Amino acid sequence: MEIGGINPILNFREEKLNNKSSGFAEELAKFIHWVNEEQKKAEVLKDAVLKGADIPLHQMIVELEKASVALNLLVQVRNKLVEALQEINRMQV
Repeated sequence: MEIGGINPILNFREEKLNNKSSGFAEELAKFIHWVNEEQKKAEVLKDAVLKGADIPLHQMIVELEKASVALNLLVQVRNKLVEALQEINRMQV
């Protein structure tokens, strides 16, 4: 089994740097889609292991942790966006 590390995150960042015409909303949508795909992959792998497929248990754990880290990252991004919006609302005009 090959552990890919943070390659998907780096690829996501490289795509962002190469495609300068996309806006913030589009990049956020891509990121949310990536997190959703990670969650789906982990769920499919978990279901396969529970049904008795010949998949190493450590592979399932790695995928579940990747999905968990991706979701935690998304939550932190959301928290920072909410914090920035609150800061903008506190600005005096």
